[in-house]
Amino acid sequence: MIQRKFKDIVGKRYDSVLKDYSEFLLTDEEMVVPEIRSILVPLDLFVHDITDEAIDVLSAYDATISLAYITDAEVIELLKQALDRESTEEFRSKKEEYGRKLLERTAARLEEHGFSTQTRMFVGHKGDDVVRMAKNHDMVALCRRYADGESTDVSVSPIVLRICQRVETPVLIY
Repeated sequence: MIQRKFKDIVGKRYDSVLKDYSEFLLTDEEMVVPEIRSILVPLDLFVHDITDEAIDVLSAYDATISLAYITDAEVIELLKQALDRESTEEFRSKKEEYGRKLLERTAARLEEHGFSTQTRMFVGHKGDDVVRMAKNHDMVALCRRYADGESTDVSVSPIVLRICQRVETPVLIY
């Protein structure tokens, strides 16, 4: 933009204008559209389904989708301290059953649209584990309610914002 708009107008000041506004311009490296071959989609109790709009966007890529259901380790630890072992295990098994069903339902839905999927379920730290796993994927697709609870607010959860700040791969928020 600066090359077209200001080169002949500012004369000798062209280089200083280019330097002053360089943070607003894309570098040649940034203008290259990255190849997306693998997409990480984290799931949890608060992600009920992947939206049709998200599937439409993801269908633009010939990518394998890795679904990861993460049960919050901190919640499990708090329950261990507050409840007896049997109640904690009952809670954990119910969460895992919900996670299996969500993974199966989501994978089936994506496979209906021609996607290749992989599933994984574990207990961990939702934000940190997503950032760690994102390093092995070309994109992360996050539900705006991921790790948010049942808030009625339409905004993006704080964990999603924190993940977006920490990952180096592109992020799709649906």
